[in-house]
Parts: sequence; structure tokens; C-alpha cells
Amino acid sequence: MKIMVMAAGAVGGYFGSVLAKKHDVLLIARGEHLRRIQENGLRIKSLTSGDFSSQLLAVEKPPAQYVPDVILYCVKAYHNEEACEVITPTVGSQTTILSLQNGIGCGDFLNSHFGQEKVLLGAAYIEASRSEPGFVQEHGGECRIVLGDQSGNLTDRAVMVRNLLKDCNINHHLSEDIMSDIWKKLVFISALSGMSCITRSRFEEVLDDEALNKMTLAVMHETKAAGTASGVVLPSDIVETTMAELLKHKSELVSSMYLDLVSGRPLEVDVINGAVSTTGKRFGVPTPINDFISACLTLADKRARNK
Repeated sequence: MKIMVMAAGAVGGYFGSVLAKKHDVLLIARGEHLRRIQENGLRIKSLTSGDFSSQLLAVEKPPAQYVPDVILYCVKAYHNEEACEVITPTVGSQTTILSLQNGIGCGDFLNSHFGQEKVLLGAAYIEASRSEPGFVQEHGGECRIVLGDQSGNLTDRAVMVRNLLKDCNINHHLSEDIMSDIWKKLVFISALSGMSCITRSRFEEVLDDEALNKMTLAVMHETKAAGTASGVVLPSDIVETTMAELLKHKSELVSSMYLDLVSGRPLEVDVINGAVSTTGKRFGVPTPINDFISACLTLADKRARNK
């Protein structure tokens, strides 16, 4: 099967390399990261899959007439416009796009460009980092993809991608209510990303502080309330179970948005805490802490974009 990975960050690099063990994978990358992959392959250090070097094909732009069966779409939300320009010429009538982006709203963006029937939504549960060009480290944990068709049906496209993941021994779940799963992850990342960024602190420090621990719980309760008001069905104990997971893994959890913040890069705040705030306003649900986080981080995002 022909698979294009857009693009070669930690998530795309790891899953793309695992898929490349059995399938024809084209990795989209740029800069020094691209040069290193082209020269030496993409080096993977993984607690889940073991250490290996993937000799997959990496390019800055796909070749003319290239049409993949599946596009693994793993870009940050603030790169959507640029990424769509790259992949649009490659999307054929039978191409399926699996979005593994964080937050709320990215699916609507892809739907508007390619049609909802071609777009599967997913949530990637993976602790991974790209600490240097040409190298991705996966730190263990679930290392799982939850995916589903937006219609809630087990469509041929959804089953096809599920079988692809199964063939490559990637931990996965095919959901019949993917928006619920997207919001479940948002409960997690609104707390992890929002509280790490607003305090400029490691998440372990946040949870170990009594006042900030309570604020983290409040962020999750607001996210749950906003999602529920929008019509999403969430487990009644989602906040409690999410906090248990955060506490269990607090020493190893690092938000990618926090890494973007301390590196002076743009932020995905509009699709994470900003999405909670926007949804709350739309449905009359107060989300004061997410509102505050969103306002503060939007300023940092604007500063990074105007460099």
C-alpha cells in the first residue's frame, strides 16, 4: 500500500517508520531533518517497537503524478494551509486521509478541502519527541491510534485503515463515535498543554502544587462541560479517570505545545484551550480558566508568528 506521511515530526516520523516495515511510505520533511533522513535514514529509538533505522523515501514535495492510498496527516494546526498546498495534488478519488492532529476544528478544515467522505479523524496517544534532525524517540506508554469515520459508520475506508494498522502491529481502536474520542483527548491535552504553558513549568510541578492541581481539575471540568453542551457524549467520570492517568505519568509527560512555547514557535492554542473557550461561548457554558489560558497564549502565539 502507498502511504504518504505529512509530515516527519515525532508522531508522523514514528508511525511512518513502523508502517514502512511492510508498506511503501513517502515521508514529507524539510531542512536539516530531511537531509539527515535522506543520507542516513530515520533513526528510531522506541520502547514499543525497538530501536531501528528506517530507510524510507523522504522528500520536501511529493513527485508529480504521485497518488497515495493513505495520507497520514500529522501537522500542527498552524501549518494547515501550507500542508494542504503540498498534499492537494496527490489526493485521488480513492485516497483516504487520516488526521492525527490535536484539538477541535482541524477535521472541518480538511473536510472543506477534500470532502468529509475522504477524511478520517484520529487521536494519537504517544509519548515521542524529535530531539535532533533525523532522530525520533518513542518513550513507551499506550502508543495507540484511535480512529473513525465522522459519520459514525464502519465505512470501507475506516476498515481499510484499521486493517493497515493491524497489519503493522500498531495498537489501535476503530471508533464508532470518533468525536467523543477527540473530546476525551481534549480533556487530557487542555489540562496538560494549557497548564504547562500558562505556568511555564514541567507538568509534574503543576500537579504537585495544591492550588494548580485544583486548577487543572477545573480546566478538565470546563472542557467536559463544553463538549457535553455541544452534543458530544463523554463518560461521567472522564475528569477523574483522566486525572488518574495524568498523575500516573506526570514525571514523563511533556506537552508539545509547551515545547513550542519555550522555543518561541507558534502555538496550537486555538484548537485546544481556545476551542474549549469558543465552544463554551457558543453553548452558554462558562469556561473562565480556559478563557484566560487562551487569551494569554494567543498573545504568545501572535508574537511567535510576527518574528
